[in-house]
Amino acid sequence: MKKYLYSLSVLVLIAAFSGCNPYNNEGEGAATGGALGALAGGIIGHQSHDTGAGMLIGGAVGAVTGAAVGSTIQKPVYEEPAPVEPAPVVVAQPTTTYSGDTVTVNVPNNSGGVTAVVLKRSGNGYVGPQGEYYDQVPTTAQLQAMYGK
Repeated sequence: MKKYLYSLSVLVLIAAFSGCNPYNNEGEGAATGGALGALAGGIIGHQSHDTGAGMLIGGAVGAVTGAAVGSTIQKPVYEEPAPVEPAPVVVAQPTTTYSGDTVTVNVPNNSGGVTAVVLKRSGNGYVGPQGEYYDQVPTTAQLQAMYGK
């Protein structure tokens, strides 16, 4: 009879440990509770001279209690982070503003912004900030070579 009870208690423990569900803690709670219950039941059963029955009853009660406790504990759920979309690249548009004897040309620069180039009228042409002379209002491409860096 004792061999039968020991074999049955080992089968109960194996079943308890193999019942793990990856989505909740019920199986893990049952396994842990079953093992601790079987241990406690074995100790108590040994005191009353029936270790096998104590292990069996303790394992069953521990597994049920562990499953109940484990099912109330939530496992953390991993969520894939939302993809980060790159910010749209805004290309600055060149603009030209005329005001009296000055012309301001906003020249796109390499950092994505604009550089304001102020040209002053001088005779029939225009003088740039570095003293360069233009026969007419220079194109954005001409100014970008010098000021667009």
